Amino acid sequence: MVATAAAIGTWLLLSVTAIARAEQVQVAGLYSSAEMQRLLLAVVLAIALPVLVLAATAGRLSAALRERRLANLRLLGMTPAQTRMVAVTEAGVAAVMGTVAGLVAFLLTRPLLGQLSVANRDWTLEALRPRGTDYLIVAVVLPLVVVALAALPARVNLTGAMSGAGKADSSRTSWLRAVPLVIGVALCGYVISQQSPNDPPGPVIMVLFGGIALLGVGAILVVPVFVRLVADLMLRHGRGPATTIAARRLQAQPAAVTRVISGLMIGLFLVTGARSVVVAFESTSQYISAARHVTTEQRTVLAVSASRAGSVAERAEQVDGVRGTVVFASLSRDCTGLSTICSTALVGSCADLEQVAPQLRGCRDDRPTWLSTDHGEGLTGSTIRWRTRGHRAGGDTVTLPTPTSRIGGDAYAGMHPLDPATVFVPRALAGTAVDKAQHSVLVTAEPGRDLFERLRAAGLRPTTSPDFVNYDFVAGLRAMVWAIAAVILSVGLLAFAVAAIDRAINRRREVVSLQLIGVSPGLLRRTQWLEAALPIAAGTLLAIGLGLLAGATYLSIGDSPQHAPWQQSLTLGVVSVLSAFGIAGLTVLAASPRIRPDLIRAE
Repeated sequence: MVATAAAIGTWLLLSVTAIARAEQVQVAGLYSSAEMQRLLLAVVLAIALPVLVLAATAGRLSAALRERRLANLRLLGMTPAQTRMVAVTEAGVAAVMGTVAGLVAFLLTRPLLGQLSVANRDWTLEALRPRGTDYLIVAVVLPLVVVALAALPARVNLTGAMSGAGKADSSRTSWLRAVPLVIGVALCGYVISQQSPNDPPGPVIMVLFGGIALLGVGAILVVPVFVRLVADLMLRHGRGPATTIAARRLQAQPAAVTRVISGLMIGLFLVTGARSVVVAFESTSQYISAARHVTTEQRTVLAVSASRAGSVAERAEQVDGVRGTVVFASLSRDCTGLSTICSTALVGSCADLEQVAPQLRGCRDDRPTWLSTDHGEGLTGSTIRWRTRGHRAGGDTVTLPTPTSRIGGDAYAGMHPLDPATVFVPRALAGTAVDKAQHSVLVTAEPGRDLFERLRAAGLRPTTSPDFVNYDFVAGLRAMVWAIAAVILSVGLLAFAVAAIDRAINRRREVVSLQLIGVSPGLLRRTQWLEAALPIAAGTLLAIGLGLLAGATYLSIGDSPQHAPWQQSLTLGVVSVLSAFGIAGLTVLAASPRIRPDLIRAE
């Protein structure tokens, strides 16, 4: 198992490092090099954490048995150096062999990684290559972690050897472990309550990061207390001997669960919080616009004169994939002598407006109306002068009543890419002035990315195009977060399964003794299932809940707070709990031996 864990960890870390190197090459020049390096480093560290926990867990297999054996060697006269060498040799050779096997597996599978395409990311085989330092770090760190954990039992004095040989129980965990988590929750609650339309001040930002950091640290520290609390509640309110036995076992070694699920918990905490960061990217106007093109409908505008508007619209409708066109005229507010931001008016019919944005309500062909909810406040005067060319000079002018009402609905979401317009003016009110105004032909097409290329091929020149580079970057972040979640969940559950099965095997003598006094195998299987399933299920839910709180705290700052991804976090929690129950079922098989003479004699 040590060799297997080292091989899996080596292959996974080298693969993630190679993809990070390739991603850095692919996005070179598009984003800040320093920011991208920090992001990719965070990805590698997020994967490395559960991998190191898996290696450490494998290095501690049969720890109780080896501790007793090494303690007995100390009592027989072996020096600490000699016992340490025995422990290191047991796991060190297997770890090195597993690391070599993982390295060979990576070299063989690297061409397959080059054929992957995730979120429009295509990595060339040449770019998909870790550096020499990456190979060196992975080849050294993994065996060292295994060796360090394997050598821990040998570093005991004679008093510790007597305690280990006698299998002394650990003391009860202190409630002080819960203090960092309580403080972290309080700080995050304070940040969420400080909602402000402006950017948050510096002290609030410091409280934000301090609270999130305490949530992560507190999630690990509180696990023994949490397990002990669950055990006490099971013992107090549970019914039946299975619950009693499982609760007593959890009470005896509450800290042992921390070593098994700590990597999984901190990984799920980071992934859930990172998904909230992606939500912040997804709420930007650049991403929303590009996402609408890819998933709902492609839209662009052709800027033409009034005389060419009809013919251009007809040419655009003949392009493959185009659903239709709508023609609007544009007026600019006469801003001569004004210091305020100039407004733009969209001239057309209510039928045209409804075709563009069906969610808008309240349009009338006998009066102008505001399209945007953040314009017109404090405007004086009963009329507004509009120009057919430019904001401050040129073209004819037309005087129209100042709008007194607003069209309901999310105007900007439906008007894109016409959303710079803040006023809608019925064509009948604008009169003949619009014949000299600039016209916009709104072209709609099936979802995709190719509308602009098709229009250009037809001799038309679109004036707007979405930022697909930003869209691909955010889509890549989202795919990366879910990929990291899958890896962390898989590796963390594997580490838990290895440790849980190992503990179950070490307790076979205890199980046999219970069977000898008349306890049924079915009762013992239920006991083992409860003991294994409850801590891992509760721990994963706790980590996801705290990560969601951290994400909600992050999304609450700024002038446009966003909602945390509750549904996606709930999905991750359900998958984690179901997986934990399945892994717990595997431990039942290892904890249910038949009564054999050798086990009876050992007991």
